[in-house]
Amino acid sequence: MKKKIVYVYSIGGPPVDYFYPKLAQRGDIYTFIVSAASPYNRKIIERYSQLVEDFSNLTPSEALQCVYQRAVALSPEALFTFAEFILKDVSEIAEKIGVRGVGKNVDLARNKVLMRERWAEFGIPQPKFCAIKNLSDITKTKELTTPFIIKVAYGAGSIAMQKVERHEETEFYIQKIIEVIEMARKTGDHEFSEDSKFPMLIAEEIIKSTTDSWYNEPDYGDFVSVEGLVRDGIYYPLAMTGRLKTVPPFTELGNLAPCILTDDKKAKIVALVTQAINALELENCATHTELKLMANNEVSFLETAARMGGVGIAKELYDVYGFNFVDLFFSILLNEACEIPQFESAKPKCGAASVALIGCNTSGQPWNSNRVFKIDSVDWNTLTHGQGTVEILMSQSISQDSAFPIYDFETGVLNYAGQAYLVCEEQNKLKDTAYLIINNLENSLPLAQKSLLSSDKH
Repeated sequence: MKKKIVYVYSIGGPPVDYFYPKLAQRGDIYTFIVSAASPYNRKIIERYSQLVEDFSNLTPSEALQCVYQRAVALSPEALFTFAEFILKDVSEIAEKIGVRGVGKNVDLARNKVLMRERWAEFGIPQPKFCAIKNLSDITKTKELTTPFIIKVAYGAGSIAMQKVERHEETEFYIQKIIEVIEMARKTGDHEFSEDSKFPMLIAEEIIKSTTDSWYNEPDYGDFVSVEGLVRDGIYYPLAMTGRLKTVPPFTELGNLAPCILTDDKKAKIVALVTQAINALELENCATHTELKLMANNEVSFLETAARMGGVGIAKELYDVYGFNFVDLFFSILLNEACEIPQFESAKPKCGAASVALIGCNTSGQPWNSNRVFKIDSVDWNTLTHGQGTVEILMSQSISQDSAFPIYDFETGVLNYAGQAYLVCEEQNKLKDTAYLIINNLENSLPLAQKSLLSSDKH
């Protein structure tokens, strides 16, 4: 008899057209949708699922209650999600029904206040911070050096993040955060367990980051991430991904594999990440841990997540290092035997990157014109100067022929029209080719007509 696997769908995680076929090989998939799926994603979900139920028209709490009731009735061998904003709730459901998952400490890997408090106990390098649980906590931020940032404790993707230059502006920026969160709640881009109340916030001093002492060439981003797995409480680091530059205020443009840091620099980072993950005492999950690079080969931790990195990271690791991140994770969830590779034990075969399709250039300057997201009109070979192949990750992109989103400094990854997956046979061409895509995309797309701009909902 095939194993029953419940996937709870919301926005985020690896491309559904990448992991659903692999998951279907492990058992029968029962998909419960709790935030609206695009027509493209819905088609993939229905193709590979034995059952699809859509609860996206319900409130978050009602939807999750339905998921729990269905899970109890099904008694599946696995229940999980890759989506950040429901990870806590889904992990708690898995715990209740007795299947493997992140475990009782999931909130330590989701709530940035709790995460930083735990890391402080273990001496993990990180910025000075304070929690803002209500407006009366604003006075605590006066202990922070300006400028500092305020972000959502249950946030992701730099959504609603604000930079505060003067203490007297703090309440103003908190109100702006709340406005963005209210918008994000309507699209499933906010924590489901925090769907109505004042959002817990965290204020942090800005990390004095630099790539000096880390990279020998310019234009790399000032942070990296380490991808890993936890099986029965034991952490296994697998690989490191580098970054393109971020644009103001803190929006990512893309990640790069392999990361070109030297082995000794990577070893230092991996040792610290291992300490940080062990401090959280997670059980069975994937991990995605981000760190800022600082002067004198020091680092400061941004955050970790008890789930697989999104965009095309899983695809990158397969193409570059040859191991199947998704399949290894499924083996852990289903408690099946698997051989977890040592950290970057294979020689990189190519370079691969997830590149944001976004309405600004690599300096963060918004486009000068309104364009249409019509990817089949783009000559990608010309755009990349013949240095790489490009695949559009449609499961993480808006619909074809939609108006391209206008860049908004306050909404982080909500600015993305989609993701391009770039592969370069010559690894040293990867970074510059990714920048070619971002800087030249505007003029490669057709101009938008006024009728499209007035009718499009994106």
